[in-house]
Amino acid sequence: MKRKIEFIYWFAYYNFDSPSVRYRARYPLDYFGRKFNVGSYLVVPGYTLKKIAYFLKVYFSVLLFRRKNSLIVIQRVQSNFIYATLLKFLVRVRRQNTVYDLDDADYLEVNPETIFYFVRYCKVVSAGSRQIETYLSRFSNHIVHTTSPVVDLEIVKKSRNSIFTIGWIGGFGGEHKKSVIDFVFPAIKALDFPLKLIVMGVQNSEDIDFIENYFCTNLNVEVEIPLNIDWNEEAAIQHKIVAFDIGIATLTNSELQLSKSGIKAKQYLNNGVPVLSTNLPENNSVVVDGVNGYFCTTVNDFRDKFILFRNMADTDYLRFVENARKSVANFDHNKYFHDFEKMISSNDRN
Repeated sequence: MKRKIEFIYWFAYYNFDSPSVRYRARYPLDYFGRKFNVGSYLVVPGYTLKKIAYFLKVYFSVLLFRRKNSLIVIQRVQSNFIYATLLKFLVRVRRQNTVYDLDDADYLEVNPETIFYFVRYCKVVSAGSRQIETYLSRFSNHIVHTTSPVVDLEIVKKSRNSIFTIGWIGGFGGEHKKSVIDFVFPAIKALDFPLKLIVMGVQNSEDIDFIENYFCTNLNVEVEIPLNIDWNEEAAIQHKIVAFDIGIATLTNSELQLSKSGIKAKQYLNNGVPVLSTNLPENNSVVVDGVNGYFCTTVNDFRDKFILFRNMADTDYLRFVENARKSVANFDHNKYFHDFEKMISSNDRN
């Protein structure tokens, strides 16, 4: 029996430095090809002759000679430049099985005109969170929630470190930065036992100085801030994550943060690292309180759970590790592929 999806034309909005392009496009398309024999073109915009030539090749290929059983995916395109203009024309001419993919509430930060255009005229919207799904439902009746997947390289935590290690990964800025500083840093500062804090994703020297100065009087806290991270080296990233004993995934109760796809929590769980998380979407769709991590609402919650995990028996800790690893089935590439199959089914019914 032939699969409903045999080929995907994917037009991204940015390059591979974007987590969205890596985790929702590049890695899944590679997996779909290996596992399901689904062919694909992945276009990232750019001004080099090579990128322009590749875009034109793919664009006219799908416009004039579109393959059978194919999807056209427009990912987070939001400008009014020629790239977006040509894609607007494409989805009007080749509307069947067209998808607009959005995993951040970009409509809150940029002029949403182009975003709303694609939401209206693509046959299906792929929403990276329930919050985005709810928000965009005013423009489209055909929305499928597709939680962001992670790459399973079978890199899994085996045991705790001799020094209790707390880890955080992501772009250290905006509300992400504020939530860590407001809830996590004070909790760590209140601890009196030896520990290591690893913060991955700090980009500027001011933030490095701030973090080091924040803990300079806490002689029990060793701060590690990896620099010059190559975010495209997924295996290296995951080996860093398994060095954590606990992963921190904080979201704030704002429309922008509630619309996030919870990728931090998924990264930790994928590598068997228990999570301390705020009890907000999409984190609470993958974190199960007391099973693969805990929800924390206050500074005291974080402090108490740090103490709990630090003093936990190895057998109990490894049970959290095992449960964390089992969570992967809820956000792996298989589930992501079946989410796309649902889009085709939804499209067929309308």
